[in-house]
Amino acid sequence: MELMDIIRNRRSIRKYTEQKIEKGKLETIVEAGLFAPNPGGRQGTRILLLDDAEMIEKIGIVNANCENRNWDIGVSKDQPSIIDDKSIKSGFYGCQALAMICIQRARKDQVNQIGAAFCCAQNMVLEAYDLGVSSVIVGRAEATFVQPGMQELLDGWGLDPDYMPIVFVCLGYINGGYPKIKARNEGRSIFIEERK
Repeated sequence: MELMDIIRNRRSIRKYTEQKIEKGKLETIVEAGLFAPNPGGRQGTRILLLDDAEMIEKIGIVNANCENRNWDIGVSKDQPSIIDDKSIKSGFYGCQALAMICIQRARKDQVNQIGAAFCCAQNMVLEAYDLGVSSVIVGRAEATFVQPGMQELLDGWGLDPDYMPIVFVCLGYINGGYPKIKARNEGRSIFIEERK
């Protein structure tokens, strides 16, 4: 598939089946994240990939409880978020695999480190779409893992204690129809040309 077709057509999906994702696809999605741009070529991000639906659900409930669910605006009618539908208990929406993109704790306030993590997430969701796997990027990772008992999970998984999750990528197979492309809002780009 052409890259611009992938970029135009990929959507944030929050409704998943219980079908597991093949290990080879998960490995390719993680590899795409590892090749994301990163500050100074340091390759500073780390990726934890959780392939345990029961554990994902438990962490997802903690994640959802970290969000102020009283926004003035909705997120999506086709693919409702925890903001749109307060009956949704997990911020991970029943996904079957969860990537946790981590950065160094000492650098968590550096914009370029946060940007590197989100570049990693973007690479992963684009590759997932190309492989027929749906996804959504979810925040609140730092807030999730400061909750009681959550650091112990990271320790048990072998994450270097100098690192912390900063963003999540939920992965799964879509349950239902794929959302159509939404029109782009006007006036979001300005071209500045050389004066002659």
